[in-house]
Amino acid sequence: QVSQNELSWFHQDSEAQMKKWQQEKKENRENLKALRATAKKHSDTNERYLKTIDDKEKQYNECLNTFLETSNKFANEKGKLEELIKKSQGDSHECEKRAVKAEVSVLQTWKETEIWKLKGTIAKAEGNLRKLKALS
Repeated sequence: QVSQNELSWFHQDSEAQMKKWQQEKKENRENLKALRATAKKHSDTNERYLKTIDDKEKQYNECLNTFLETSNKFANEKGKLEELIKKSQGDSHECEKRAVKAEVSVLQTWKETEIWKLKGTIAKAEGNLRKLKALS
């Protein structure tokens, strides 16, 4: 009878243990289901973020390429303008030199003309002096 009681207790303990394990199994399945749902949600979010990152990276590369093209165009234009400025400065210096030479030439011609006028006036004065001396 003691063995029968022990066997009965053992069955009760094992049934209680079985119920406990079944409850734990049920809780674990629910937790697993919740974790799978959370993992799916995180996976979906991660995919959306990756797609957004790819789109932003494409936009960035397009903007970068546009910037680089524009920058190169402006650099080329700047180089051309700098060359034109240097050429124009050279031309300007040449024009200044020619203008100075022309001005010097005009002044020399004017000087020579005035000298000839003065020499003519001197010659007339000398002629008048001779006449006056001859008359006196």
